[in-house]
Amino acid sequence: MTKQNTVHAINCMLYPKSVAIIGASADANKLNGRPFYFMRRDKFGGRIYPVNPRYDEIHGVTCYPDIAALPEAPDLAIVAIPAVHCKDAVVQLGQKGCPIAVVFSSGFGETCEVGRVMERELLNAAQENGIRICGPNNLGLINSFNNMSATFSQYADQPPIPGPVAFATQSGAFGTGIAALARSRGIGIGYFVNTGNQIDINLMEVLEITIDDERIKVVAAYLEGLTDADALIRLANK
Repeated sequence: MTKQNTVHAINCMLYPKSVAIIGASADANKLNGRPFYFMRRDKFGGRIYPVNPRYDEIHGVTCYPDIAALPEAPDLAIVAIPAVHCKDAVVQLGQKGCPIAVVFSSGFGETCEVGRVMERELLNAAQENGIRICGPNNLGLINSFNNMSATFSQYADQPPIPGPVAFATQSGAFGTGIAALARSRGIGIGYFVNTGNQIDINLMEVLEITIDDERIKVVAAYLEGLTDADALIRLANK
């Protein structure tokens, strides 16, 4: 993928005007119900499109039976369905024109060889259909400036407070813990992004975009592994 394509996809992820939630639930206590609840609670200004054939509406918002039925191509899709169905969802989202999907689903490369095969197939399907992937096996992201909590992280149980820090993490659990510790010390996080297995979009690429926001004074990361040291050096130099 080109640099221009990557920048466009990450911008759509960080600043979406519309968000589709694939596998959305009406239950705010469930992983697939939390992003809808958080964005509605925090008065996210964009359009929210829940997708689940089990519902006609969720809390007064029209729920669509499938991706094809969406009234437009969403800027961002949250995929919160079993891993075995993710490839088909990504294909359909790409065909719809969605530029990027945040895949919550686990059961991929973090598990076993079968999961690693599924992960490669997911990436291949995304590339063939012109859609980028953040994840899989992640818990989403938050843009506190835009009240956009596209996550199931416990950090969002309280409305996030905007601040001068952009924080990206490969680990959802450690990332949530660090973000909660920052809040307990009065530090606001403007951007919180979990990249999970990073089969496509990676942590360095996300932070490089957030640095361009003049409201951000500090970038921080939790790394579990590093395959491109040059990218870290470029980020540090920037």
